[in-house]
Amino acid sequence: MAEANQPAGARAGDAGTVPPGFEAMRTVSGFLAHLGQLYVDSERRAVGIRIGPHHLNPLGIPHGGMLATLADTAIGMMMLMEGERMPPAVTVNLSLDYFEAARVGDWVEAHVAFDKMGSRLRFGHCRLMAGERCLLRATAIFSVLAPRA
Repeated sequence: MAEANQPAGARAGDAGTVPPGFEAMRTVSGFLAHLGQLYVDSERRAVGIRIGPHHLNPLGIPHGGMLATLADTAIGMMMLMEGERMPPAVTVNLSLDYFEAARVGDWVEAHVAFDKMGSRLRFGHCRLMAGERCLLRATAIFSVLAPRA
């Protein structure tokens, strides 16, 4: 079996490997449970996932909606981690540019950066990477939720 410290972008033969620095995210429920196990490297502001057959569309490539969900989730999750004392926010705009398809077995990482973490709006972006290949670029605007009365 392959070592647990394989480089990002390891292929299908390394299906059980997770790059160093990534830790399994606690169990999620609801819609995100359909994605499968997510991994987080908070130091690098990255979220990773191994592409499996359940992520594919009828063309045999990962569904664009699955990749969009990963990008949106990664940006939102990192915003929560970054501003742990700040109120949560929800997506109000998500723009995507698809560049290349991933393949079954690819380790895909969403690398997140922030442009502005305001009190009403937060702006961030990410790139989904499979090794050196950029699969998708996403930009997002999140609206900070008002405290519940």
